[in-house]
Amino acid sequence: MFLVGVSGVARSGKNLFCDMVISELGKRGYSAKQFALASALKRDCENFLKTHCDLDVHTDNTHQKTLFREFLVWYGDLRRKQTNGRHWIETMDDTLSRYTGDIALVSDVRYATYPNDELGWVLYEHEGLLVHLRRYEKSSSAVIEADGSVKVDYVQPPNEHERINDPKMREGAHFRLNWPTVDNPLDNLETRSIVNDVVEEIIELVNK
Repeated sequence: MFLVGVSGVARSGKNLFCDMVISELGKRGYSAKQFALASALKRDCENFLKTHCDLDVHTDNTHQKTLFREFLVWYGDLRRKQTNGRHWIETMDDTLSRYTGDIALVSDVRYATYPNDELGWVLYEHEGLLVHLRRYEKSSSAVIEADGSVKVDYVQPPNEHERINDPKMREGAHFRLNWPTVDNPLDNLETRSIVNDVVEEIIELVNK
């Protein structure tokens, strides 16, 4: 099993990117599946949020997500502090030990705080591939930069944890991608070209 870590701040398009990579790998005969470190965290918090706050931790509603995001960050960080960053990693390793496919994509690799944190887990423990996404859209003010390009606005980190860790993740990534905001990414030449480049590298590494 080959591990691909996908990083980027919230709302960078990581889930969509994983879906596109998995689809493309499938066309080429490779089995791949998406996993998330936060899945175990959400299972831990699911009953409390539903019972006491009437919130669904699995919702796709952006407004609802903002209501409990800080709680999940707090709880996740507490468990990380208790184990020097290892709790969610070891939970994921247990999950991956039962996976029999070719490639696992972990869609929320975010931390490089501790020596054996998520960054090192992907790169050194699994000798995997790390992809960092930075989503952008064209600036509404249409400002032209000095080099003639149109100014773009990048999605910003939603909390202090991501502001601190995201630059470290991007620096450590094999692929540092600028992911455009488009209406139909599945049919967009730019996003498809980005995905194809990553898929080609994954296949090359799998077959080493």
